[in-house]
Amino acid sequence: MMPNFLERFFLVGIACLCWLSMSATASDVLTKIDSTHTEISHVQDLSVTDLSAAITELSALYHNEAAHTSLAERRDILIALVDLYIRSQQVDSATKFNTELADLGNKNKDVWATAMALDYQAGLLRNQGKLLEAREVIEHALVLADKVQVKVVTSQVNTEAGFVYQEQGNFKAALKHLLASLDAIEGDSVFANLRRATTLNAICTLYLDLKDPDMGLEYIEKATKIAESLNAKNMLAKLEINRGNVYSDKNNLPEASKSYQKALEMARTISDKGLEIIAVNNIADVAFSQKQYSKCVQYANETFALASRSDNKPLIASADINMGLCHIGLGSFQQGANEVALGLAYLRSFNARPDIEQVMGQLASVYEKAGLYKEAYRAMEEQRSLSMELFRDDRDRSVAEMKAKFDAKEQEKQIELLEQKNQVQSIEIKNKSLQRVVFILAALIAAAIAVTIFYLYRKVRETNRNLQEANVKLEHQSSRDPLTGLLNRRAFHDMMKFRTQMIERRNPDAAAMPPHALIILDIDHFKLVNDNYGHAGGDVVLVEISRRLSHVMREQDMLMRWGGEEFLIFLNHIPPDNLTRVVERILITVGARPIELEQHQLQVTISAGYISLLPGVESEIDANWEKSLHLADSALYMAKTRGRNRAIGIKTIEIPKEDLDQLLQGDLEKSIREGKVSIQQIEGPVQHETVTEF
Repeated sequence: MMPNFLERFFLVGIACLCWLSMSATASDVLTKIDSTHTEISHVQDLSVTDLSAAITELSALYHNEAAHTSLAERRDILIALVDLYIRSQQVDSATKFNTELADLGNKNKDVWATAMALDYQAGLLRNQGKLLEAREVIEHALVLADKVQVKVVTSQVNTEAGFVYQEQGNFKAALKHLLASLDAIEGDSVFANLRRATTLNAICTLYLDLKDPDMGLEYIEKATKIAESLNAKNMLAKLEINRGNVYSDKNNLPEASKSYQKALEMARTISDKGLEIIAVNNIADVAFSQKQYSKCVQYANETFALASRSDNKPLIASADINMGLCHIGLGSFQQGANEVALGLAYLRSFNARPDIEQVMGQLASVYEKAGLYKEAYRAMEEQRSLSMELFRDDRDRSVAEMKAKFDAKEQEKQIELLEQKNQVQSIEIKNKSLQRVVFILAALIAAAIAVTIFYLYRKVRETNRNLQEANVKLEHQSSRDPLTGLLNRRAFHDMMKFRTQMIERRNPDAAAMPPHALIILDIDHFKLVNDNYGHAGGDVVLVEISRRLSHVMREQDMLMRWGGEEFLIFLNHIPPDNLTRVVERILITVGARPIELEQHQLQVTISAGYISLLPGVESEIDANWEKSLHLADSALYMAKTRGRNRAIGIKTIEIPKEDLDQLLQGDLEKSIREGKVSIQQIEGPVQHETVTEF
């Protein structure tokens, strides 16, 4: 038997050896994990410029480490693999490895792996056009991502959620998730910057859906700077396609065509079949807009062939719609209608409302040009209904939220204001310094002091005057349209907000005064002016009509450029009997005399809808100007469909208050036929054939 001290010494030695062995093993494991993560990061960065090489390296890592990887390593390798295969459009391989990722998460109760597998599954479903299934899956992924609380998972899942909600037309939800994704991106690695560019590009497409191409272009430029610094050719091709979409929305079709052709060349250079199909399809869209129907059919057929080989059902549907629209344009009405119906059936099966809204607008245009006015009216009504559904609430709120956080123009204004503040502070410092100099020199030369003080006084006064002028200018610009100088939407909303507050105070004198009235105007066939004379010609027409309308207004009325070729007039306290005469005078003022443009005389007319803000006792919408504006807008659409160059006014509304919202969402023509709404129609001036007429 050993002595006690030797026994204790032996046991301590064994414990030390075990501790050293365990420490060495733990150190080796940590080193191996760091090495694996470093290699994954290297592959992700490589994928930005060489996707094929990245897949080869990561596949080798997957097979080499299969037998002795930890759960975390296996999960991260699979996540990176699925991402690479999706980006390279290898759907079968992506599906296979994503199934393995889902199994890994389920067997090991790894919420991280399960959340990412659901995210990729939603993306695969979305690319197949299965939007309802994709939404159900991504909402489950969002719940799990919230439990994981890992920023890379939060960013990835929110990006996909933004795509799914955007394609369904839920712009508010799409915005929320895209902003959450951008906030969660960390680091300055190549791959992290690629994700930033991807999210900025997604915000650009959201602006396009919200009909704001100018802001969309700003986000394209931001994303392009990042993509160029990374030499990310695939992303640059995507951005070039979106740049073409911006130009198309701005009706600059030559520039749109250039961007699509450039994107097509880039897609073929990098052998990206998906982007090649999209570019060819968009070239067909431009050809349709330029009325080059034969060329449109040629590119639509090419899109159909490419999409069929890739089994890309959404682009097959788009090709059917383009071919149909262009065949109608060529006079093959039945063939074209059947092709459009085939494509629309696919879009309707997945409730792709933004795409349907755009197609119905194009369809209404070709039907009208073909003289099929009944069909054109139906298409226009469906487009209008979808447009109200998509943009009535979400557009204003979404744009406000997006600009509050990421609007570059507002950031620049804040910087300018800060610079002005710094300049004022700098001037104040200089003034104090000069004053000290004045006091030191006071004992020496009194006359020089007087001259210096006078000079400083003038400089300070001039500086203050310049600052006051700058503040007035900024305030003026914020409430005025830069082209026409008229008030803008913001000024009108501010005024109506004040009016609502006055109504809430229940001013007893207000009931005895005549009601206010709203008139919404739209220039007839304004697109033809832009097509034939360019945007500069269109600007001349807008300025001239603004000038003519200004002459009709009283000092207490408001005239606003509402957007594009639309104007809004707020008539302050005007008796209903006088309202008719004012509307008639507006139609004559605009349409009686031609507009001189490039040695041409253009006979430009307007259509209008109008309403008093107190249309009837039973309707009880006295103070709700927004609902009144919706009704006036419906009357404007009716004036358009009844031949243009006229105004339609809502005289009375004999329905209960609880049925008013149904009227706003429904068919105004039907309500008129049923006697629930009465209208008044005012014809515009007779047009002469001696001038160019639109």
